[in-house]
Amino acid sequence: RGERSPLARNAPGGSKVDTDGPARVIGFRQQPEGSGMTTDRHHDTDEDSHGRHETAAFDAVADKEPEVESSAGAGGGGGGDEPALISPGRLEAFSDGVIAIAITLLSLEIKLPEDGGRLLGSLASLWPSYVGFVLSFLLVGQVWLNHHAIFARVRSVDQWMLICNLFLLLDVAFLPFATSVLTRSLESGHDERTGAVFYGVVMVVGGLFFNALWRAAIRDRSRLQPEVTQAEVRSMTQRFMMGPWLYSLAALLGLVSAWLSVVTYVALIVFYMAGHRPRIEGGRVSPAGG
Repeated sequence: RGERSPLARNAPGGSKVDTDGPARVIGFRQQPEGSGMTTDRHHDTDEDSHGRHETAAFDAVADKEPEVESSAGAGGGGGGDEPALISPGRLEAFSDGVIAIAITLLSLEIKLPEDGGRLLGSLASLWPSYVGFVLSFLLVGQVWLNHHAIFARVRSVDQWMLICNLFLLLDVAFLPFATSVLTRSLESGHDERTGAVFYGVVMVVGGLFFNALWRAAIRDRSRLQPEVTQAEVRSMTQRFMMGPWLYSLAALLGLVSAWLSVVTYVALIVFYMAGHRPRIEGGRVSPAGG
């Protein structure tokens, strides 16, 4: 203010206190270094700062607690009612690796005879191995196409799907041996029908495992992509169910003729591959199932 009130008097420490009414500080003079008031103000300031830091730390911990609880519940260890959603990425990557190895091992079964004859004749004598290689290559490729058709429609997997998929890969990994049994029986001319039936049994078992995988995928509708229709699920189910029955028929034909059985196997593979032509649904390309 322009002039000082006559009622003002000096307060301890140099502050000006108005004596008219409640005491209030209207001025402050810098205290000498080391005075008691300065020390008290610094002490209060440090306590306030320390209190603010403790409050901020407590708030940060409180904000993180719901995230930890949510993560524990999503992992399935908290005993929640909601099932954990597992991405199918790792399952597909592991399956692709096993299928790639199995399809590569097929070519290793083709070996030149060690009789030292002419190369052209030796290559021509391996024609049963060529037949077995092409047949099994197409079969493994068909398994991969079917596998892709399933997981293009699945957005999450559960433990039962992982187990069914593992048994399917067991059959795929065994297929190179079944192929060698078939080709050697055709090359030797002995027990051809036994080799053809054995190969067919392996195909039937693979078809059963594949149906189990599909059933595990559709038993919980929430695990499928939202755009997958019930009609599409029903169509794929019927198509997959036909596989084991048709392969069983082809295996029984092997009791009559091994080559008749082999021709039937090829026809069935072509039949299922024809169902994988992509469809256009609302401007979106969808892989066909079957």
